[in-house]
Amino acid sequence: MSGTAHTPHTNRTKDPKIHATMVDMSRFTLDAAARDALFLAARSTLNFSDEPVSMDTVRDVWDLIKWGPTAFNTVPLRLAAITSQEGRARVTQHAAAGNQAKVESAPLVLVAARDDRFHDHHALTGGSPDLAAKLEANPESRIRTAHTNAMLQIGYLIVGLRGAGLAVRPVGGFDRDALDADLFDDSTWRSELILLVGHPADDHGAGDRKGRITTDIAIKEF
Repeated sequence: MSGTAHTPHTNRTKDPKIHATMVDMSRFTLDAAARDALFLAARSTLNFSDEPVSMDTVRDVWDLIKWGPTAFNTVPLRLAAITSQEGRARVTQHAAAGNQAKVESAPLVLVAARDDRFHDHHALTGGSPDLAAKLEANPESRIRTAHTNAMLQIGYLIVGLRGAGLAVRPVGGFDRDALDADLFDDSTWRSELILLVGHPADDHGAGDRKGRITTDIAIKEF
């Protein structure tokens, strides 16, 4: 992945302040190759190569994307990495019929979830005790905040995984209640999406590129 001011990312981010001093963000732009890899040429891959996905790579990406902006610096996203055959079978059984073979064949399955008690870590992310108390007192608002910001973080995660040379296929067709009861019954995690992750094969299997709406439809000025 490259850009006009790119610095290679070789270790998990330990201190973002130190890393930030290495890049003049006022002048940073993605070059054409990076734009292609992250957006224009990237596809929701159906076919992956046989190369395994290292959990070190996933952790490295997490340590990068966790710095993406969220409301109140919240970090509600949680990842259940399905690395065992038993775990994969548990996830597959809750996928929609048309998605089961995809889940079975992906090199790595990540269940992207939200933590409905994300505010328990609010002090770590720089939040105030008053805000944590308000979130505790209003579960409906807290869960809505967890969902909204976890989905935002999932977007960062997909781009981050692509930036690490991986392909990602998001899957929303599964029984969330059943999967949560199976994997997260003793926790406050709740599933949002399943991500199928792997190194792309020569034939991505996603077919011809479909269109997207234009800016005149998507953007209005007021």
